Amino acid sequence: MFIQRVRDQLHIVLAMSPIGDSFRNRLRKFPSLVNCCTIDWFQAVCPQAWPEDALEAVAARNLEEVYMSADVREGCIAMCKKFHTATEVLSLKFRNELGRFNYVTPTSFLELIATFKVLLERKRG
Repeated sequence: MFIQRVRDQLHIVLAMSPIGDSFRNRLRKFPSLVNCCTIDWFQAVCPQAWPEDALEAVAARNLEEVYMSADVREGCIAMCKKFHTATEVLSLKFRNELGRFNYVTPTSFLELIATFKVLLERKRG
């Protein structure tokens, strides 16, 4: 009786990013992820998936340890926000014109900031 109740009521949620080969490889290795599961794809309905204040807060937090003046920091934060929102708009245009998806995720925004920091360090160094 207990085992049957567990089987009936147990639910497991897996969250995976569809970016890159690892997602595709997991689906090939474990076909039950497709056959025996319900997949919910969460995508932005509008081009702006993250609010601009959230983008600013994340960029400010990640750039706070980088040495630069306040004006330059504000410009860098605005640049990161502009790059991310422009990529979201271009991804929507790409999907509408070619029918192909390009995913713009929180991870891609963090990678943008990390890449900026690496390039800035190289330029300064």
